[in-house]
Amino acid sequence: MEQMNCVFVPLVFAELYKLLSGEKKYENALEDQLASIHLPLEWLAEAGDAYNRKWNSDLDYLISDNVDQFALTEQHSQFATWLLAGLHAGGACGELSSKLEAMVMARALDEVEKMQTPLPPVLSPTIIGWTLGSVIGRRGDDLPVAPALSPSDENVRAAFEGLIEHVITIQGMGQPWPEMMQTAMYWRGYGLAEALRPELGSGGPALKQLRLETLSTMAYAERVEVGKHLDNFNARRNALSHITDDQSRPRFVEVIDEVRQSSGIELTMRAMTQFVFHDVARAAREHPPAVVRQGAWEAMEREIHVWS
Repeated sequence: MEQMNCVFVPLVFAELYKLLSGEKKYENALEDQLASIHLPLEWLAEAGDAYNRKWNSDLDYLISDNVDQFALTEQHSQFATWLLAGLHAGGACGELSSKLEAMVMARALDEVEKMQTPLPPVLSPTIIGWTLGSVIGRRGDDLPVAPALSPSDENVRAAFEGLIEHVITIQGMGQPWPEMMQTAMYWRGYGLAEALRPELGSGGPALKQLRLETLSTMAYAERVEVGKHLDNFNARRNALSHITDDQSRPRFVEVIDEVRQSSGIELTMRAMTQFVFHDVARAAREHPPAVVRQGAWEAMEREIHVWS
């Protein structure tokens, strides 16, 4: 699925590494992470400068209509996600993400001829669950987001891609949306949770466990909003799956009326993105991508070398 690509122009990495090199609270974790492949902490500033030189060189040929053509290969995004994944003990990543998004947007609008918002995916980074992602939503929506590393489980990967495709399709439709276009989010969300934590036996316990695991990486306001949505998630999913009235669950007609009037699509997508990205970061820590190795920077630097 082409939309799932997470690649960026050099500006994104220039600003990301400049940010990280100035963040004292992440210094120890970053130093340990980089030391594992024999890179010093000072590499962050060096890399930021190298990406910035490449970006400035590209600006001679780059305009808003062709910016996609200047995206770097996915190994740069994958390496950055591995690095960010090592910061998971540092709490929420929303502040770092907001700074990165703002800095990239300010420079892109100032430096790229005729560039306007919303920015294209190659200029739309975000950090969720300490995984780097590219915002691929329509009309400036901040969801869906494609992760720099795909989920390791094939079923989860295909299910999340399907969820992204579904939401992007809905974003392109006029409202009101068909009822089943909205309620399908409950079935896919429940199934994704179950696939992410299969050892728990069903989606209900899996949703509870995933909520606990992702608490520390979400901003408080988002955690509360998503939490309220998930409190009734399983009951609604049951009512939508079993249409006959039953005293043990809400009535089907009541649930579809609530769903039609709510922001359930957005909140389900937000929750599932948190869960999937959290799992991607965990997998990156336990099984680093192939790009993470001694000599990794030399390989990446060849792609961004500026010939004078």
